[in-house]
Amino acid sequence: MENKNSLTCNGLTPLNFLSLCLSIGMIFVGVYLTNHFFDTVYPTGITGESTLCNISDFWGCDKATLSPLGVIAGMPTSIFGVVMGIIGVLTSLTRPLKIEQVTKTALLINFVACVILFIYSLAVLKSLCPMCTAYYILSAFLFFLYHKYSSLPYGLDLRVASLFLVILLVPLVFMNYKISVKEGEKASLANSYVAQFNSLKNYGPPTYISDYKIHMASEKFADAPLRITVFSDFQCPYCKVVAEQMPELVSEFKDKINIQYMFYPLDPSCNKEMKGGLHAHACNAAYLAACEQEKFVKVHDYIFQKQNEINSENLKLWAKKFELSESCLKDENIQDKVQQTLNAGTQYNLRSTPTMIINGRKIEGVIPSVHLKPILRSLLKNE
Repeated sequence: MENKNSLTCNGLTPLNFLSLCLSIGMIFVGVYLTNHFFDTVYPTGITGESTLCNISDFWGCDKATLSPLGVIAGMPTSIFGVVMGIIGVLTSLTRPLKIEQVTKTALLINFVACVILFIYSLAVLKSLCPMCTAYYILSAFLFFLYHKYSSLPYGLDLRVASLFLVILLVPLVFMNYKISVKEGEKASLANSYVAQFNSLKNYGPPTYISDYKIHMASEKFADAPLRITVFSDFQCPYCKVVAEQMPELVSEFKDKINIQYMFYPLDPSCNKEMKGGLHAHACNAAYLAACEQEKFVKVHDYIFQKQNEINSENLKLWAKKFELSESCLKDENIQDKVQQTLNAGTQYNLRSTPTMIINGRKIEGVIPSVHLKPILRSLLKNE
């Protein structure tokens, strides 16, 4: 006999089938975001960005993953989304009224949590996670189906609530085990990176000090316990990764770290070491960033943010945006400053970007922040 008060207990009706599909979608998105959490928090090397999760500076998952609300009680928030999807599937297939009632209540709580996370992302993080947004939409539709087509009152049944608690505990126990394993791997990798760093040749302090600083804890570059010289090219994708690491390092080592920037465009129009036209606009991008020393950090960050849009016309537009003179692109004094930083690479036998000189030792390429920070901490212990 048909129960007009229920969404799920009348069999796999079109509406119940839709609720099943939405629940499966929530599981898929939750699993994806949980994997992204482990890739982000426990990287094992340099990995490419996910095109699904990192589309642009606004549409990206990393800020949400690394935010205070990205983890609840030590667990990635996304795992609770997986559990909510499992509960939705269970309700669609088993159909008892008491289960539907508790699921309806759980979906209300889940919907309110999604609204809070959505507002937090916009107001605090100034970005939206695409896959999180997909979960919000799926959750909203599923909640709407239960709210509109299930006349059962919101409420809790202790037996059903206990069953749902067990469903929640199983993935939480698994997550706790996986995180403990990852923490062990993280510590082991960190020790390995520190040992490899200590085995590198020490080239000594830079003989040339750049006018362009990302952060200075002391007036003189040589006076800080941590001294990083970054050789970089604005059109180099991995240089962008290094540029985005700098605020993290400053945040942790603010009063102990000096970071100076060396322009090293892989562009033969200003870099004689380059034989081919690898990055056609890299020299002009360097000239723009070098135009006014006091605006360097803002221009540096913006150019890397807009890396995929670097071209002659945009460089001129960005000059106007930051109230810089277009003549900087042809100013011999600016060109000479860039050339001096290029020449500084000779001391370190530089051939590629990004390259970081950390307290005299050369690191070519990118080291994930989670492994770079232990290297810096080890240097502080030795001071």
